[in-house]
Amino acid sequence: MQRIRTRHDGRGLLIGLLFAASAFVAIPVIAGAQDKVYSAEELTTKPKVGSMTRTAQLVQRSYPDKLKSAGVDGTVQVQFIIGVDGKVDASSIEIVAATVPALGEAARSVAAKLEFEPGKVNDSPVRTRVLLPIVYKAR
Repeated sequence: MQRIRTRHDGRGLLIGLLFAASAFVAIPVIAGAQDKVYSAEELTTKPKVGSMTRTAQLVQRSYPDKLKSAGVDGTVQVQFIIGVDGKVDASSIEIVAATVPALGEAARSVAAKLEFEPGKVNDSPVRTRVLLPIVYKAR
């Protein structure tokens, strides 16, 4: 580790305080920008599912046994917000439509566990609202 010698004439402290004050002013502006939720049309890069294999496993595991064994297929439209970290904001999950109402809760549990590469605006990750169809097939 290199040791740096400084002379304390007061100017360095003033510059440091000015820099610190400007950092505090900038934080709310950045936080406010991160609170905005973007639609797909506003993005320069759309979000992508982190792992299709894991997503397929989550869907199959969430399929209610009664419906699966009865051969009931269905599609659920789930809307939610993906955070800048790629995780789904569980409080934002909404079932928009379900061909079989019982599949709605199963799809909600899937959405809560999904991970994404977040949507981006000019290479910066942003919160994004998405509508995702989850399809259940009894096979």
